Amino acid sequence: MKHTAVAALLVMSFSLSAGEFDLKANMQEMRLSFKQAAEAASVDEMQAPIAQLSELIQASKGGTYPEEKSQLYMEGFKRLSYSVDEVQQHLTDGNFEQAQQSLRQIDELRIEYHDKRNPSIWQRLFGKA
Repeated sequence: MKHTAVAALLVMSFSLSAGEFDLKANMQEMRLSFKQAAEAASVDEMQAPIAQLSELIQASKGGTYPEEKSQLYMEGFKRLSYSVDEVQQHLTDGNFEQAQQSLRQIDELRIEYHDKRNPSIWQRLFGKA
């Protein structure tokens, strides 16, 4: 088991050093950070996961994406960064309730961009509803 963990770390570090970017893995980490922030009960508890989320978004901006989706991804990351900055400002001001409200906006962006990234069969056949 110990060897498996070491091997996984080596593969991951090699992939990152080779310039590859795993958006799926990054999105899973973003989901975890978001969940931790949403479950936070105070400003102090929310700060670390929001900082992590911000770092993950910045890393995502540096990824290489298919040409047909690159503009969509960059737009989403930009809007997401703005919303995370808003949450961080509320936390800096000590306004936990406003931070929670802004966190809900992040979840709405997640839903919006996942729908845009993976349109349903009906959206593909008939265009936007």
